[in-house]
Amino acid sequence: MAARSLTSTYDEYLKPSGLRATQLAVLWAVVALDDGTVGKIAKVIAMDDSSLTRSLKLLERDRLISMVAGSDRREKRVKATARGRKAFSAAMPLWEEAQAEVMKRLSGTRSNSKRLQDVNSMLLTLSSAHRI
Repeated sequence: MAARSLTSTYDEYLKPSGLRATQLAVLWAVVALDDGTVGKIAKVIAMDDSSLTRSLKLLERDRLISMVAGSDRREKRVKATARGRKAFSAAMPLWEEAQAEVMKRLSGTRSNSKRLQDVNSMLLTLSSAHRI
């Protein structure tokens, strides 16, 4: 219930970008890993391979990523397209707004606030390194 509420907050803020929170999470990992494998992306975002593959196929359909066979036929390499990097860059300011709203709602205690700031800082550092 809480997870759904949290996700819907991010989805609402991300609406102008055309991405949902789950899609942004996957695209974020693809951009950050730059030519990673499905398995590596799954580990990074703690998602099982089959769920991730479904999400990747939707991003591929929308031409935000490309998937090609790796050196091993069982392996798929995933790369953000120019369109995907542009979508990621457009969505990040919206995500930052959503993150600020979530932090405001959840920062009732000082220790929670500090932890949330640390997580937010780490995520923003990762995203800044990969913006266009």
